[in-house]
Amino acid sequence: MSIEIKQLLIKSNIVQRTEHEDSELSEEQRMFKEEMLAECRRLIIDILQEKEER
Repeated sequence: MSIEIKQLLIKSNIVQRTEHEDSELSEEQRMFKEEMLAECRRLIIDILQEKEER
């Protein structure tokens, strides 16, 4: 028997960083951050489009 998961909810706290803190991120951390933000944007767009289709 297979189970399909349609939505994953993630709770998080947003902490605004200062420019100094942001400049201390390694290149790998910056790339991860950008990839994560891009994926979040894509998921939000998908959800909004799904709601429009209904």
